Amino acid sequence: MARPDYYDAPDCETQEKGAPKFCKKSEPGEGTERSCAYDGARVVLMPITDAIHLVHGPIACAGNSWDNRGARSSGSQLYRRGFTTEMLQNDVVFGGEKKLEAAILELCERYGGEAKAMFVYATCVTAMTGDDLEAVCRAAAKRVAIPIIPVNTPGFIGDKNIGNRLAGELLLEHVIGTAEPERTSPYDVNLIGEYNIAGDLWGMLPLFERLGIRILSCVSGDARFESLRYAHRARLNVIICSKSLTNLARKMKKRWGIPYLEESFYGLTDTAKALREIARELDAQVGNAVMAERVEALVREEEARCRLRLAPHRARLEGKRAVLFTGGVKTWSMVNALRELGVEVLAAGTQNSTLEDFHRMKSLMHQDARIIEDTSTAGLLGVMREKAPDLIVAGGKTKFLALKTRTPFLDINHGRSHPYAGYEGMVTFARQLDLTVTNPIWPALNARAPWELSPAERAATAAAAAGHAAAFLAEDLPSSRVKLPVKAATVNPQKNSPALGATLAYLGVDRMLGLLHGAQGCSTFIRLQLSRHFKESIALNSTAMSEDAAIFGGWENLKKGLARVVEKFRPGVVGVMTSGLTETMGDDVQSAIVHFRKEHPELADVPVVWASTPDYCGSLQEGYAAAVEAILLSLAEGGEKIPGQVNLLPGAHLTPADVEEVKRFVEAFGLTVLTVPDIANALDGHIDEEVSPLSTGGVPVEEIRKAGRSVATLYVGDSLARAARRLERTLGVPAFGFTSLTGLSEVDDFATTLSELSGRPIPPELRRWRSRLADALVDSHYQFGRKKVALALEADHLKGMTRFLHGMGCEVIAALSATRTRGLDALPCERVFVGDLEDLEQAGRGADLLVANSNGRQAAAKLGVRAHLRTGLPVFDRLGAHQKVWVGYRGTMNLVFEVANLFQSTATEAQKLAHN
Repeated sequence: MARPDYYDAPDCETQEKGAPKFCKKSEPGEGTERSCAYDGARVVLMPITDAIHLVHGPIACAGNSWDNRGARSSGSQLYRRGFTTEMLQNDVVFGGEKKLEAAILELCERYGGEAKAMFVYATCVTAMTGDDLEAVCRAAAKRVAIPIIPVNTPGFIGDKNIGNRLAGELLLEHVIGTAEPERTSPYDVNLIGEYNIAGDLWGMLPLFERLGIRILSCVSGDARFESLRYAHRARLNVIICSKSLTNLARKMKKRWGIPYLEESFYGLTDTAKALREIARELDAQVGNAVMAERVEALVREEEARCRLRLAPHRARLEGKRAVLFTGGVKTWSMVNALRELGVEVLAAGTQNSTLEDFHRMKSLMHQDARIIEDTSTAGLLGVMREKAPDLIVAGGKTKFLALKTRTPFLDINHGRSHPYAGYEGMVTFARQLDLTVTNPIWPALNARAPWELSPAERAATAAAAAGHAAAFLAEDLPSSRVKLPVKAATVNPQKNSPALGATLAYLGVDRMLGLLHGAQGCSTFIRLQLSRHFKESIALNSTAMSEDAAIFGGWENLKKGLARVVEKFRPGVVGVMTSGLTETMGDDVQSAIVHFRKEHPELADVPVVWASTPDYCGSLQEGYAAAVEAILLSLAEGGEKIPGQVNLLPGAHLTPADVEEVKRFVEAFGLTVLTVPDIANALDGHIDEEVSPLSTGGVPVEEIRKAGRSVATLYVGDSLARAARRLERTLGVPAFGFTSLTGLSEVDDFATTLSELSGRPIPPELRRWRSRLADALVDSHYQFGRKKVALALEADHLKGMTRFLHGMGCEVIAALSATRTRGLDALPCERVFVGDLEDLEQAGRGADLLVANSNGRQAAAKLGVRAHLRTGLPVFDRLGAHQKVWVGYRGTMNLVFEVANLFQSTATEAQKLAHN
């Protein structure tokens, strides 16, 4: 008996020099680059959107593969549901035919109103046990109202290409030619081997519609079962994938006389060629040149517009060198598309191509370009090492291999999210290629790690951190480019009061009691704001200024308040901060505290710290910084240095979990960390055995006294430069400053400085976290490229987040600071200004992402921006804000994933809306 022709690949035995054997089968011990016949049939048939696709076998074949391809549908989503008989051990032993029949009948009953047909797939196990798939389908078909079509392509009968061809035979036998269209025209065309991956078909349809060509059937992208039934009435078949369904086109020509062409719609040249060839064939059938004239007009118009849009991408891609590894028509077609963008192809793979594809590819490539024959992991890695490409264009199975080598990668196969066919698709292809190749993560990833630096380079990094405070404080603030508000009324303020910031700092000192010198309403609002952010009871009292006190002075209220809170609560320390009321009155707080000491010598053992925090000077971070400075200057004492002890001053923008992460990071170098203030264990959301009216869990006063004996002060956040510098000048503790600890290079600088301070190498644990972060950057950078972002945050927080997002490839269209501070001028954003959240509603137009606290939700809603990254204070409409870790290698990785997921989820929503 002769072997069916669809089992034999064309050009199987070619020995032409340089050409691979295209029918080469996988050998035992090879990698898993090649797929099986079951998968090949599934590729062809599963994009039939209104059919049930039932897999008869154990869980692996369906469980590992359902809904994992990028074929899109403009209608029914039934094809995306995973149906399987899930054969178990007893089914394998006793046979699964009865279970299969029951499954067919059950699914037809449940989905009969939506399903127009059912395809039933055999798998290796059910074929081996001898289940008669055809007999079961014939019997079940008599009891249901839709066709039941057996797909007898178990994986062991061959590779993916055989499965493709067998699926074409099944369509020919069971589907095509079984119905007639309502009407036909001389310009009816079928597309064969086009699966609408990421919406490719939708990029081609507008071209056909403008020309007056009707796509009668698409085999099988965005296909309806009914349209496939009358595919035999087309006037022309256009093969898009040469390897998968050429056999089908040949037999349709033999049976119905339908001529066929093999074309590609990737790239300008091939799209124009395809349209011209189609026009030529259709005009020949009709006997005129109408279609050719239409095509020339369309090509002139579309190419001119397309080249204009491609120009900026080509300018950045010109001269880049690529390795291309894909199959079928995409191999030679993508060589052409890359050449049109100025990209040189150094090597190309032809795993699923024909000999004709090979010739086309070779004619387009440089004579020294290499053909990839060994498609195993080791073979591909060898090509990458040899050629050192600027980018790799391949399928999803190669993606993570490429990214592990820190090489830009673009997915061209079924796993991609963007359509590349037609003129619009070519622009998308160029844009996505540009986004990945020019993303700023690559220089950071390919820079040397801290442990690879020379001793001189490590010393220079530490010296830069040591000079940070002096350089920052020397900046001329009045000449800043940052604009101040000009409107008389602030609307939806993003500022919080400086007294709130001071309260936050005081809460990081163990047994501290905050005392606000002002009217009692001020303390009430502060407690409410902090409580709904941290979900904690906040220890804060007030001097309860009255009308009389406002007129005659608040000294007595302050002294009485101090006496009452000390006698009642016995705090370890009292933290006093002023309000706008008492500062406007001119109360001499320092003198009042001196008098309080004289009047109450019995309370002399309780230290009192005072910070000036008038409401009209600064915002949260300024009040926080003033309190940190007051704590250090009031409590820190000098003396002999304590080896290995360093001070850590964490910025107001850090969460309790952030502070804990930074402490662990420093401790990994063998250093003892004295954190002032320390909210890591004070506002971390724990439950104490009993509730205290004082702050608990922060740094003890006894520890703060030792801050002057540390060998260094590390501060995170520019606003703390003044506090660190004053400690340096008064007690001789060298200061090392860091604007942010979010971002690969920022954390590298921190690690290098700690290595220099401690004299120890980077610990293995941190090296591992750095490697994980690098992996996260390459995995996630696709979501960030050229996304437009607007931010409204406190200045320190704004600097770190703006640089992080810009470093991930985002375009920061606006950065709104709560206050004007030093360091804002250098931000990578043209529009940096002081503003409120109403200003964000204007500045954020066109943004893909807003970064602001929970109060920014109104701006997000007004702008229609679905992606709102909540950060800063307050965050009250999400749980766990205080447990977010966005610093260090681990924290930066968390932030990368959080923002990438925001972008990804909103993109998915947008795609659904576009096609519903």
